[in-house]
Amino acid sequence: MPESIVRQGPSNAVGTVVVLDPTGAASHGELPATWRELTNRWTVVWCRLPADDSASQLAQYMRGVEGPVDVVASGASSVAAMVLGERYHDVIRSVLLVDPAAGEAPVDPATAKIADELWMRREADRVNALAELGVQVRVIAHSFEGDRDRRDPPLPLGHPDVVKVLRAQLVSQSA
Repeated sequence: MPESIVRQGPSNAVGTVVVLDPTGAASHGELPATWRELTNRWTVVWCRLPADDSASQLAQYMRGVEGPVDVVASGASSVAAMVLGERYHDVIRSVLLVDPAAGEAPVDPATAKIADELWMRREADRVNALAELGVQVRVIAHSFEGDRDRRDPPLPLGHPDVVKVLRAQLVSQSA
């Protein structure tokens, strides 16, 4: 696949993690180094939005994928992740979000958790409709003040804290 979608994982994967990255195409065309450990158990499909043709490439991939699939998104790609969850609810198990409120307006790291809670309340109808379809929506990480998070929200999907909490979430969902 061209660089807007990168796919990596074992032939006997326990599931698929589709990542909707709102930061665009990466110059190196690979998964972030922090994500490579996940490819021992899961197939990771990293979709760089809004890279050319990424949406049609992802749709083509989703038509042939078997579950379980977990979708990970942050900021501006959070709503797109929920739309994907609705469209492919037969194979998507969960939509896991990082700083979803940061996609609508600037968010301060000190109040990111509160902003995300308010965002989830505003999106409650969509979240509940997805739950009825069997797709769970969860916010798994928020930006924070401190030395390990030096950027404005959303927290980068390649951040080690995101990968750590994602791995724990995937393992608990598989149990």
